[in-house]
Amino acid sequence: MGKLISLYASHIKDLTFTEKQVLYFIEDNLDRAQTMSLTALAEENNVSTTTIIRLSHKLGYSGFAELKFNLKRLYTEFNASEDANELDPVHQYMEQLATGLNQLDVELIKEAADLMKHSKKVVIVSVGLTKMVGEYMSKRLMQLNCSSSYIYESHMIDLITNWVTEEDCIIFISSSGNTETILKAVEKMDHQGIPTIALTNNPDSSLMKSSEIGISLSVQNQLYGGYDISARSFLVVLCDLIIDYYHLLNDKEAQ
Repeated sequence: MGKLISLYASHIKDLTFTEKQVLYFIEDNLDRAQTMSLTALAEENNVSTTTIIRLSHKLGYSGFAELKFNLKRLYTEFNASEDANELDPVHQYMEQLATGLNQLDVELIKEAADLMKHSKKVVIVSVGLTKMVGEYMSKRLMQLNCSSSYIYESHMIDLITNWVTEEDCIIFISSSGNTETILKAVEKMDHQGIPTIALTNNPDSSLMKSSEIGISLSVQNQLYGGYDISARSFLVVLCDLIIDYYHLLNDKEAQ
């Protein structure tokens, strides 16, 4: 699975045959596609311009103009990632972390910390390889006397709406931001008006768009044998930053 297809993996099931055809063309010819007009892209794939626009909407964009803008950005990022592959792991971490922190919206982190501060309880949801990140965050919050818990089992995630209220907040942690179990849970929270926070390695993910507060460090996606082996350590950094701001709020209240 290519980088672009991996990015939009959660949307592919909703695409028609012709829409998938266009997406696969873009994947294989991103250098060309990111500069093509709507008409040129449609003619290249022997489809109507309406098909391209419909594809843009299904991928989460307002229209072709926004899709094209993001294709240009992704083309630049993917090329930068290929250059980064030539660096040793230490330099890759330094470069990605420095870039991610520079792009991070600090106000969103403060907003997340404030929401946690004023919630009756904090529930952290994480599955797969991010399970340990959720456990780590929950235990750090417990050290600060924050009523928190973490869930990682699918059947428990399905039941979460039975015991949380609008006075609580739910933190979803997902590296890809496109994990189906997580996305379904976020949708349920939204219907019940329960505040949600998303922590991901993918700023363009469905989770970021679905959550009330979305925080992400843009991390190079790495696949091996069909498995996502991207570093989860950047998610730990996000957890620590939010907890540190939460701690600051506690200190101010105590003064």
